[in-house]
Amino acid sequence: MIDAHHHFWKFNTAEFPWISEDKPCLRHDHLIPELEHAIDMCGIDQAIAIQARCSDEENQFLLEQAQNSDGLITGIVGWAPLTSDGLRLFLDQYIHEPLVKGFREIIQGTPDEQFLDNPDFDHGLRELTHRELTFDLLISHDQLPSAIAFTDRHPNQRMVLNHCGKPPIRAGEFPKTWARNIRELARRPHVFCKISGLTTEIQDQDKTWQTDLIRPYFDTILKAFGPERIMFGSDWPVSNLNASYPTWLNAVDDLILPLSHDEKSAIHQDTATQFYKL
Repeated sequence: MIDAHHHFWKFNTAEFPWISEDKPCLRHDHLIPELEHAIDMCGIDQAIAIQARCSDEENQFLLEQAQNSDGLITGIVGWAPLTSDGLRLFLDQYIHEPLVKGFREIIQGTPDEQFLDNPDFDHGLRELTHRELTFDLLISHDQLPSAIAFTDRHPNQRMVLNHCGKPPIRAGEFPKTWARNIRELARRPHVFCKISGLTTEIQDQDKTWQTDLIRPYFDTILKAFGPERIMFGSDWPVSNLNASYPTWLNAVDDLILPLSHDEKSAIHQDTATQFYKL
């Protein structure tokens, strides 16, 4: 089984200002030993490490973690200055690095003109397409309309939506606008989706949850993308805010229980293998 989305970091307040004092479970190092402990007995054979900082130092850090992982980390999604005139030279340094599968930008919460509606960012994406690198699309739910237009400008670029587009999750209330935009985005066959990060999007003051709270969101994603374009991700260690690693994995396995063996296999590993060319 493949975890298609997790993070590493050496914690410090300067580089991770979003990890505030009310998130004590995140305010320490999360490296290979911590990941190995989290996935113990979970059946995870491979994992994709995703950038958490916007710097080239992050790429080197993730490569070091992968090289020390005894084969567990089979790919990394790093960061690149996609709006920079020096992008080609930046990417050239990774031409012969097989662990680098693609790149991500932290788009969530930014104005459209910074990334999603920026010609320089479009130019950077075309460089990824030319090099057959992937792009992880990290946006908030209210950015889905702009993201749809963005993906239309890059029909040959493999993209994967992170965390199902971060829908606002509330008991007794379902975001129909999010669902409509997800269905529209999924009409683009070059766009995939990660089942990840949903428990941290729960908006209710009482953060306790059961799988049935997540089910309508998963069912929307499943119907829109199909198992062949869905991949499992833990979003560890951020997920620790509201679910342990086994708790989230068990919830996903409960959600996919009615599916066929091949459909479960797609979500567990086959989609990630294809998308990231593992």
